[in-house]
Amino acid sequence: MSKSISLPFIIVSALLMGLSQQPIHLGWVAWFSIVPFIFVLNQLEYLLDFVKAGFIWGIVYNLIVIFWLAMNIGTTPLIGFISMIAAVLYCSLNAVTISLIMGIIKSRYSQHWFWLLPFVWTSVEYIRNMDILTGGPWTAIANTQLDFITLVQNAEVTGIYGITLWLILLNVSIFN
Repeated sequence: MSKSISLPFIIVSALLMGLSQQPIHLGWVAWFSIVPFIFVLNQLEYLLDFVKAGFIWGIVYNLIVIFWLAMNIGTTPLIGFISMIAAVLYCSLNAVTISLIMGIIKSRYSQHWFWLLPFVWTSVEYIRNMDILTGGPWTAIANTQLDFITLVQNAEVTGIYGITLWLILLNVSIFN
Protein backbone atom coordinates (compact mmCIF):
# COMPACT_ATOMS: atom_id res chain seq x y z
CA MET A 1 0.00 0.00 0.00
CA SER A 2 1.52 3.28 -1.09
CA LYS A 3 1.22 5.36 2.07
CA SER A 4 1.95 8.63 0.29
CA ILE A 5 -1.19 8.32 -1.83
CA SER A 6 -3.47 5.96 0.06
CA LEU A 7 -3.49 7.38 3.58
CA PRO A 8 -4.74 10.89 2.69
CA PHE A 9 -7.47 9.43 0.45
CA ILE A 10 -8.62 7.06 3.19
CA ILE A 11 -8.65 9.83 5.80
CA VAL A 12 -10.47 12.29 3.53
CA SER A 13 -13.09 9.68 2.67
CA ALA A 14 -13.72 8.75 6.31
CA LEU A 15 -13.66 12.41 7.37
CA LEU A 16 -16.23 13.38 4.74
CA MET A 17 -18.51 10.47 5.62
CA GLY A 18 -18.17 11.23 9.33
CA LEU A 19 -18.98 14.90 8.81
CA SER A 20 -22.05 13.94 6.80
CA GLN A 21 -23.58 12.42 9.94
CA GLN A 22 -25.86 14.48 12.15
CA PRO A 23 -26.05 17.14 13.64
CA ILE A 24 -23.98 19.20 11.18
CA HIS A 25 -26.49 18.80 8.30
CA LEU A 26 -23.95 17.87 5.62
CA GLY A 27 -25.73 14.70 4.49
CA TRP A 28 -25.22 15.53 0.81
CA VAL A 29 -21.47 14.92 1.33
CA ALA A 30 -22.23 11.21 1.74
CA TRP A 31 -23.25 11.12 -1.93
CA PHE A 32 -19.57 11.15 -2.96
CA SER A 33 -17.52 10.58 0.21
CA ILE A 34 -16.80 6.88 -0.40
CA VAL A 35 -15.26 7.54 -3.84
CA PRO A 36 -11.71 8.19 -2.50
CA PHE A 37 -11.93 5.00 -0.44
CA ILE A 38 -12.96 2.99 -3.51
CA PHE A 39 -10.05 4.57 -5.37
CA VAL A 40 -7.66 3.29 -2.69
CA LEU A 41 -9.21 -0.19 -2.65
CA ASN A 42 -8.85 -0.30 -6.41
CA GLN A 43 -5.08 0.25 -6.06
CA LEU A 44 -4.55 -2.51 -3.48
CA GLU A 45 -3.46 -6.06 -4.22
CA TYR A 46 -2.87 -7.82 -0.88
CA LEU A 47 -5.54 -8.74 1.64
CA LEU A 48 -3.50 -7.31 4.50
CA ASP A 49 -3.56 -3.94 2.76
CA PHE A 50 -7.35 -4.16 2.47
CA VAL A 51 -7.53 -4.84 6.21
CA LYS A 52 -5.26 -1.88 7.00
CA ALA A 53 -7.23 0.45 4.74
CA GLY A 54 -10.52 -0.64 6.29
CA PHE A 55 -9.16 -0.25 9.81
CA ILE A 56 -7.85 3.27 9.18
CA TRP A 57 -11.11 4.29 7.49
CA GLY A 58 -13.12 2.76 10.34
CA ILE A 59 -11.12 4.48 13.08
CA VAL A 60 -11.37 7.94 11.53
CA TYR A 61 -15.07 7.55 10.68
CA ASN A 62 -16.06 6.16 14.07
CA LEU A 63 -14.04 8.74 15.98
CA ILE A 64 -16.06 11.45 14.27
CA VAL A 65 -19.42 9.71 14.65
CA ILE A 66 -19.24 8.42 18.24
CA PHE A 67 -16.91 10.93 19.88
CA TRP A 68 -19.71 11.85 22.26
CA LEU A 69 -19.18 8.65 24.23
CA ALA A 70 -16.11 10.27 25.80
CA MET A 71 -18.35 12.99 27.23
CA ASN A 72 -20.66 10.62 29.04
CA ILE A 73 -21.74 12.45 32.17
CA GLY A 74 -22.51 9.20 33.94
CA THR A 75 -18.84 8.38 34.52
CA THR A 76 -15.42 9.88 35.00
CA PRO A 77 -13.70 11.49 31.99
CA LEU A 78 -11.03 8.76 31.90
CA ILE A 79 -13.57 5.93 31.83
CA GLY A 80 -15.62 7.82 29.23
CA PHE A 81 -12.53 8.25 27.04
CA ILE A 82 -11.53 4.59 27.39
CA SER A 83 -15.06 3.43 26.53
CA MET A 84 -15.10 5.69 23.47
CA ILE A 85 -11.74 4.34 22.24
CA ALA A 86 -12.93 0.77 22.81
CA ALA A 87 -16.17 1.44 20.91
CA VAL A 88 -14.28 3.09 18.03
CA LEU A 89 -11.88 0.16 17.73
CA TYR A 90 -14.72 -2.35 17.94
CA CYS A 91 -16.94 -0.55 15.43
CA SER A 92 -13.97 -0.21 13.07
CA LEU A 93 -14.12 -3.97 12.60
CA ASN A 94 -17.15 -3.38 10.37
CA ALA A 95 -15.05 -1.40 7.87
CA VAL A 96 -12.34 -4.05 8.14
CA THR A 97 -14.89 -6.75 7.30
CA ILE A 98 -16.19 -4.78 4.31
CA SER A 99 -12.66 -4.15 3.03
CA LEU A 100 -11.59 -7.76 3.53
CA ILE A 101 -14.61 -9.12 1.68
CA MET A 102 -14.00 -6.62 -1.12
CA GLY A 103 -10.37 -7.72 -1.29
CA ILE A 104 -11.45 -11.33 -1.72
CA ILE A 105 -13.98 -10.33 -4.38
CA LYS A 106 -11.40 -8.18 -6.17
CA SER A 107 -8.95 -11.09 -6.30
CA ARG A 108 -11.56 -13.12 -8.20
CA TYR A 109 -13.23 -10.38 -10.26
CA SER A 110 -10.51 -7.83 -10.88
CA GLN A 111 -12.38 -5.80 -13.52
CA HIS A 112 -15.78 -5.00 -12.02
CA TRP A 113 -15.36 -5.89 -8.35
CA PHE A 114 -16.56 -2.50 -7.10
CA TRP A 115 -20.13 -3.07 -8.32
CA LEU A 116 -20.55 -5.56 -5.46
CA LEU A 117 -19.56 -2.98 -2.81
CA PRO A 118 -23.13 -1.68 -2.24
CA PHE A 119 -24.36 -5.21 -1.52
CA VAL A 120 -21.41 -6.10 0.73
CA TRP A 121 -21.62 -2.81 2.66
CA THR A 122 -25.38 -3.09 3.12
CA SER A 123 -25.12 -6.74 4.19
CA VAL A 124 -22.42 -6.02 6.77
CA GLU A 125 -24.45 -3.09 8.11
CA TYR A 126 -27.56 -5.29 8.31
CA ILE A 127 -25.73 -8.07 10.15
CA ARG A 128 -24.10 -5.53 12.48
CA ASN A 129 -27.49 -4.08 13.43
CA MET A 130 -29.03 -7.47 14.21
CA ASP A 131 -27.46 -7.46 17.67
CA ILE A 132 -26.85 -4.58 20.06
CA LEU A 133 -23.33 -5.88 20.78
CA THR A 134 -22.14 -5.39 17.22
CA GLY A 135 -22.26 -1.62 16.92
CA GLY A 136 -25.92 -0.76 16.68
CA PRO A 137 -27.47 1.75 14.30
CA TRP A 138 -25.44 4.76 15.52
CA THR A 139 -22.99 4.56 12.66
CA ALA A 140 -25.39 3.57 9.87
CA ILE A 141 -24.69 5.34 6.59
CA ALA A 142 -28.43 5.95 6.10
CA ASN A 143 -28.41 8.31 9.10
CA THR A 144 -26.65 10.87 6.92
CA GLN A 145 -29.82 11.46 4.92
CA LEU A 146 -32.16 12.53 7.71
CA ASP A 147 -32.41 16.08 6.35
CA PHE A 148 -33.75 14.89 3.00
CA ILE A 149 -37.34 13.99 3.86
CA THR A 150 -38.35 12.93 0.34
CA LEU A 151 -35.35 10.62 0.01
CA VAL A 152 -35.77 9.16 3.48
CA GLN A 153 -39.39 8.25 2.71
CA ASN A 154 -37.95 5.32 0.76
CA ALA A 155 -36.97 3.81 4.11
CA GLU A 156 -40.66 3.06 4.63
CA VAL A 157 -40.35 0.45 1.89
CA THR A 158 -36.67 -0.57 2.00
CA GLY A 159 -35.66 0.26 5.57
CA ILE A 160 -32.42 2.07 6.30
CA TYR A 161 -30.58 -0.60 4.34
CA GLY A 162 -32.16 0.53 1.08
CA ILE A 163 -30.88 4.06 1.75
CA THR A 164 -27.41 2.66 2.46
CA LEU A 165 -27.52 0.58 -0.73
CA TRP A 166 -28.42 3.61 -2.86
CA LEU A 167 -25.78 5.82 -1.23
CA ILE A 168 -22.99 3.32 -1.81
CA LEU A 169 -24.28 2.57 -5.32
CA LEU A 170 -24.15 6.28 -6.12
CA ASN A 171 -20.55 6.44 -4.88
CA VAL A 172 -19.61 3.39 -6.98
CA SER A 173 -21.28 4.96 -10.01
CA ILE A 174 -19.31 8.16 -9.54
CA PHE A 175 -16.11 6.12 -9.17
CA ASN A 176 -16.86 4.20 -12.35
